[in-house]
Amino acid sequence: MNIEQFINKNIEKRDVYIKLLDVVNRVERTWQEQFTDFLTPDEQYFLNKVAEGREIVIKYFGGKESFERAVALISKVEMDIEFPVDIIKVKGNFKFEKLTHRDYLGTLLSLGIKREKIGDINVFDDGAEIYILRDFSDYVIYNISKIKHTGVKLEKITIDQARERLDTFEEKIVNVSSLRLDAIVSGAYNLSRAEGANLVKQGNVKLNYVLNDDQSFKVNEGDIVSVRGYGRFLFSKVLGYTKSQRLCVLIKKYK
Repeated sequence: MNIEQFINKNIEKRDVYIKLLDVVNRVERTWQEQFTDFLTPDEQYFLNKVAEGREIVIKYFGGKESFERAVALISKVEMDIEFPVDIIKVKGNFKFEKLTHRDYLGTLLSLGIKREKIGDINVFDDGAEIYILRDFSDYVIYNISKIKHTGVKLEKITIDQARERLDTFEEKIVNVSSLRLDAIVSGAYNLSRAEGANLVKQGNVKLNYVLNDDQSFKVNEGDIVSVRGYGRFLFSKVLGYTKSQRLCVLIKKYK
C-alpha cells in the first residue's frame, strides 16, 4: 500500500499524516533535523512507511522498553541528541482513592495542554509517571496540587529513575476455524462468526492501523488488530491444533 492509499484509508487522521509527510520532506530538503510531538502507534507506523527507501533516519523516545506514544527525531544522519521530554513523578496518599489513567489525563487536559504534547502516563498503586514535552513540564508541576480529591506532589525524575510499565496485555488463548480476519476478531471478543464478519464489513476493524474491510484477509503473527468499540489486540502466535483440527492461537489484548 502506498502513502496516498494509506492516508485515504485513514481519512480521520489525514491532517496529521500530511503534516508528518511535510516534516519528512522538509528534513530531506534542508538537512535540518526536527522533533515531532508525541506520536501514537499508527502515526509512528505511518512515519516509518514514509521514510522507507529514503535517506532519512528516525529515532523514537517514549520511555523505557514498552512505551506506546513516542516523540520522533527525524534527521538525515544518525544523531546523538537529547529528546525534549521530561518525566514527572506523581506522589500522594492513594489509600482512600485509586486514581486511573483517565483521572491523570483529564487533569492535564484541563490545563489546556493538547493530547499530543503528552506521552504515556504509567499508573502504579502509589502514583504515576507522566512523559511530557519539556516546554510544558514546569507548568504542570506548578499548577497541579490535586487530582480528583487527592492531594499530590509532582517532581521531575530521570529515565534511570523511571519504572518499567506494568504489563499492558491480557493474554488469551482462543480456538478459531482459520486465520481469516473475521474469525480472529470473533474469537478475540467471543462473538459469533456473523458478528465478527459484520464488524469487518462495516469498516470497524483496522489491521496494523489501516482500515481493512476484507473479511477473508489472512492475519499474521505480530499483526495488531483494532476493533471499534471493543479495543485492540496483538495476534501473537499460532500454538497448534485442537483435536477437532481448529487452530489454537494466542492473542494479547491491550488493557
